[in-house]
Amino acid sequence: MQEKWVFDWQEQDPKDSLQASLESLFSEKAKELGIFLSYYTRSEGAIAENVRLLEMEEPRSPQEGSLWLGFQKVHYNACLNIHDTDLDKIQVRYFMDRSNEKLVLTGPDVPEREPDEL
Repeated sequence: MQEKWVFDWQEQDPKDSLQASLESLFSEKAKELGIFLSYYTRSEGAIAENVRLLEMEEPRSPQEGSLWLGFQKVHYNACLNIHDTDLDKIQVRYFMDRSNEKLVLTGPDVPEREPDEL
């Protein structure tokens, strides 16, 4: 399983750093970003909330690179009286499609388990 999420994105003022532009976008699109990361936490019965940019790695090119996102992994089940929160982080790749004003985030590739033999 490897998830992708596409954001509409207009680059900020050129004097702003890429990191500042991404932090602004992630703050603005926090709910969507949480949904994207929840695809990776659902196998544990959790959702992702309060996503923030932790660090950016050296870009591979002017349009692409990778970054680390930190978030709270929230487990909630009213029937079992569970409401736990753990801190977690995930590495995602980004690609800036400047001509179409899009930012594509690609999560890690997590292999899915094959069905058991009968």
